[in-house]
Amino acid sequence: MHVYQKSDKWIEGEYPAILAIGDSWFWYPGNNILQALIRNKSLRTDYSNIQAVGNNGALLQEYVGAGKYAAAVERNLTPDARKYYNVFMISGAGNDAVDYKLALKPDCSGVTDPKACLDPVGIDDFLRKVATAMGGLIHEIRWAYKDAAKQVRPIFIHGYDYPTPDGRGFDILDILITGPWLKPALDAAKVKNDPIFRLAVVHELIARLNALFKTFDDWPNNVVYIDSLGTLSSGADYKKDWANELHPTSSGFDKIVAQRWMPILKQWGIAK
Repeated sequence: MHVYQKSDKWIEGEYPAILAIGDSWFWYPGNNILQALIRNKSLRTDYSNIQAVGNNGALLQEYVGAGKYAAAVERNLTPDARKYYNVFMISGAGNDAVDYKLALKPDCSGVTDPKACLDPVGIDDFLRKVATAMGGLIHEIRWAYKDAAKQVRPIFIHGYDYPTPDGRGFDILDILITGPWLKPALDAAKVKNDPIFRLAVVHELIARLNALFKTFDDWPNNVVYIDSLGTLSSGADYKKDWANELHPTSSGFDKIVAQRWMPILKQWGIAK
């Protein structure tokens, strides 16, 4: 079982059947969806090798057009590479949201409705660009196989669960490496410094993003949305599920894969 990254050479006879294009939920060190997939015993062995494209901090729009990772996507869709892939997985837009400063109004001072903290123009622009990038990436995958013999090649898009904006970033030995991502944006927008209120603001953003992803769900045409909402804790014990503001713990990712991914992958014959 392997998750191949960047320039890793494929082991003879252990070629990847899955091409996973995504950000930190596919790349976060030690804890990520792909690692949780290959350690789950329900995944069929013929799908236990995965090629990952992207990186931590990648934006969804960077996989298409002139984006930073578009060339890597294209290389994996050339005839020599694509003949191995039967399944595609896409993870993205979390970093896009951070890049958009969570689509918050510049000044949320005095705002009492969490939904009203989102800037109507900003959230519309953010979701439009995410939709354009996601649609473009799906198109690239489909186009690569347009002349191939008819074969089901599902594309799985996953949504995010509700994180807690507590100011925790990614650290090693108590040294901050990157982040936090949510609290600084909330602070800059002068969102009321109330944990429950701030959690509700983030919930609204994540809910809007997942609602967009759901519009791509089209099983007859092999595009599948996997909903993660409500899998992990947002209560007093949330830290057992969340390693920081954006990334679940190893057990958190295992929970998402077991509860949300595996039931769907079984329906597609990818898990048993």
